[in-house]
Amino acid sequence: MQQPTPISPFGGAVPNLRVAVAYLVAAAVWVVAGAALPGGRWFAVHLFTLGALTNLILVFTEHFGRTLTRAPEQHIRWQLPVLNVGVLLVLVGLPGGWTVAVAAGATVVTGVVFVAYLRLRRLRKAAVGARFTWVVRGYERAHGAFIHGAILGLLLGVGVLPGAWHGPARLAHLHVNVLGWGGLTLLCTLVFFGPTITRTRILPGADERAAGVLRHGATALTVAVLLLLATGVGGAAVVPLRLAAAAAFAVFAWAATVTCVAVLRATLRAKPTATKAPLIAVCLWFVAVVWADVAIVATGSWRLLDALGLAILVGVLLPAITATLTFLAPMLRGPTVPVRAQIIARLEQRAVTRAVVANVAAVTLVTAAAVGTALGPGGAWMVRAGWLALLAAIVPPLLFAVARPRPPLLDA
Repeated sequence: MQQPTPISPFGGAVPNLRVAVAYLVAAAVWVVAGAALPGGRWFAVHLFTLGALTNLILVFTEHFGRTLTRAPEQHIRWQLPVLNVGVLLVLVGLPGGWTVAVAAGATVVTGVVFVAYLRLRRLRKAAVGARFTWVVRGYERAHGAFIHGAILGLLLGVGVLPGAWHGPARLAHLHVNVLGWGGLTLLCTLVFFGPTITRTRILPGADERAAGVLRHGATALTVAVLLLLATGVGGAAVVPLRLAAAAAFAVFAWAATVTCVAVLRATLRAKPTATKAPLIAVCLWFVAVVWADVAIVATGSWRLLDALGLAILVGVLLPAITATLTFLAPMLRGPTVPVRAQIIARLEQRAVTRAVVANVAAVTLVTAAAVGTALGPGGAWMVRAGWLALLAAIVPPLLFAVARPRPPLLDA
């Protein structure tokens, strides 16, 4: 069913944005509470990745997929409620080990993502002469990564995997979801949307280079995940398989580096905006994280993997979400050009300070996670202070971005 074109081209995404921010707020509550709430901070990770990230990826890949293939906008009314019924079933089932709910929810969510994958595939095949159809192909690969990650997560959640395969399956599940579903989607989007949200232009040739390297990077990521999973065979094959996986992850890291450097160079040329500092941070953190992951896999330093996962959540994905919503806020909340200008001005106030606080907090949290108990009693205070600082820096602009439009602002 066709939807009338909203004032903002992103107007149709508002329901998903509000649901995603609700999950982010819930994740913040769980993070601050620690073990006081069911599931603890591991549950908060699922609130972020399965709840917030999945809602955002589905709505934005649909929007950009149609824009880049020059297809008309279409509102998929059933997707939001069905998706979140599945997400809530998984979230309800995880803390108490309710395997029926986890299995049912994972099946529903996987089905929604698979249908979205088929829509993207049809859009790409029907497009003729569109410059960025490779981005849509990248989105398809990311959707495929989610489906494989969801299957692994389901097997882990219902406890059917033998003990020797549990660890490798968890490693594969984390990598395919975080780097495939979240990371590959972000990389494909950064190429054309990163310069847009900082009000600058893509560098000449950057999209052609990204199209080539990300194709190889996506394939390498798939190979790496399969090799990680294969280490479950045990014995003498583990080390060669792990080193081969590290080599494949290095190809993905190279692709991410080429893509991020091009976006970073364009962003550094841009004039100061509320989105510039977060986007610079996204590019720098992403490059650091993927190469750190190569080192961790190569050496088998699995104890550092939780810190690395935290780094990509708070250093890459969260600021990417913040920058996107900051860019969209004037269009979604401003009924007139003057009001939009006032919203932009308000968001730009202390934007650099918020970005610095958020990144210092992210470094603090990742360091605490990497060092662990060596920090002693002060480590808990360090973690709590880091989370509070991060939330103080990002929650206000997120809530401001998705609030209902208000009457025109008055000059002070």
